[in-house]
Amino acid sequence: MTKPNPIELRNVSLAYPDKTLLSDVSLLIESGVLTSLQGRNGTGKSTLLRCIAGLVKPSKGDVIINHQSIIQLTPLERSQLIGTLWTDKVRIPGITLRDLVWMGTYNARKAASSEALNIVTDECIEALDLQLLAKQPLNELSDGELQKAMIARALAQRPSFLLLDEPTTYLDYVAKEELMKTLKKLCENQGPGILFTSHDLDIITKYAQHKLELKNGSVCAID
Repeated sequence: MTKPNPIELRNVSLAYPDKTLLSDVSLLIESGVLTSLQGRNGTGKSTLLRCIAGLVKPSKGDVIINHQSIIQLTPLERSQLIGTLWTDKVRIPGITLRDLVWMGTYNARKAASSEALNIVTDECIEALDLQLLAKQPLNELSDGELQKAMIARALAQRPSFLLLDEPTTYLDYVAKEELMKTLKKLCENQGPGILFTSHDLDIITKYAQHKLELKNGSVCAID
């Protein structure tokens, strides 16, 4: 299988009317690599992730994936390339964890059989070690269990990249370790490239294969 092209930021600037978050940044986010993004609160880490996902338009420059501008793609086209996890918690009444993960297979509905979609769903549940919770209603999951379920849902999109905003939020230390081991394994097994934000320097140091820092409007490698 051909390795996906990296996500490319070309001279990207991001600004609010009263504040510049990013100024003329160019960088590559490689597929199959677990990349961290750190920085102080308010520096714009989440906004940068939303820009890469095509949800926020840069004030200057462009984000390129598969030789296309992310802004020019439709939401469905973007979701076929990029899966996301944000910090807000989603608890939809009346559905189970498995239902939630199955929703992530929407991209393949027209091309794949129900049997194939069920296989993908079960594989993603297993990848996050959630088999025993598959039939659990979302409102009965802990915050940490729901966090892992949301990552499994994003993985079920079969994207080339995952953008995860503070994925270890709500998890205790053991659960953080388990999740980061899983994410690193996904990358190593020809899975998606993963870019995650975090304040946890221990986790970053131990698991990130490439480390970035957002500071004073610039992004620099800290390897």
